Amino acid sequence: MFRGLQNLIAICLLAVVASTLGCALNSKGTGLPESQKVVRGQLVVHSDFHIPTQHRLLDELEARRRDISSLLKIPHSDEPINVFLFEDKDQFQTFMIHSHPEFPNRRAFFVKTDTSLQVYAFWGARVGEDLRHEVTHAYVHSVVPNLPLWLDEGIAEYFEVARGKGGVNGPHIYQLSHELSLGNWKPDLARLESLTSASQLKQMDYAESWLWVHFLLTGDQQSRGVIQALLRQLRDTGVGESILPVVESTIPEVETQLIMHLKMLAK
Repeated sequence: MFRGLQNLIAICLLAVVASTLGCALNSKGTGLPESQKVVRGQLVVHSDFHIPTQHRLLDELEARRRDISSLLKIPHSDEPINVFLFEDKDQFQTFMIHSHPEFPNRRAFFVKTDTSLQVYAFWGARVGEDLRHEVTHAYVHSVVPNLPLWLDEGIAEYFEVARGKGGVNGPHIYQLSHELSLGNWKPDLARLESLTSASQLKQMDYAESWLWVHFLLTGDQQSRGVIQALLRQLRDTGVGESILPVVESTIPEVETQLIMHLKMLAK
């Protein structure tokens, strides 16, 4: 009888330990990192590891808000952007598979709902690029509704480049130049404007979207005004029209000029 009582106690203890471990694994493996919080302007950065309040990457992300507002001529928002930073790739992927199984396998995500703006990423070798890209989405979406997909991604690809580099995205320049030399690619803004789902986007679509945005934003005030006017229209009415007719009427032989712009960047 005594041995039976010992066995029963042992089983109960094992059950308690297993339950405790299960909670710990669930919290670490599938839960959001929330033990540390750093607030920098509009950004609320959550993590389970220490990030200095004055970390240079956070400095850059906060400054990027001013860059976006100045170049795109859009106002600031005070809506919080919650950035959830996982300590490593495994924790990030475990959370994403558990919470968003429909998402593709990527290093970072921006998620917008009716009530929140959230960014998910992990602290890896390319965390700067990833956060600049996803936080750009969040900054713009906090003030501009219903962004066309190509413009949304083109702006994010422009601002994912570190400050001081003029939005010059080297990998996109190489890929577009290579495909152009093979005769496999030519500009097609009408096709980009027809894309409505992220699942439709291929790497070349990201690259071409970036090129159109870079071409327009680094041109004269008239070309910058094409994007600025569309963003203003979206803010005012929630509906944006195709910019292709405006681009074609504003910039003579625009596709030829776009290719010349690419070749200039590739030098």
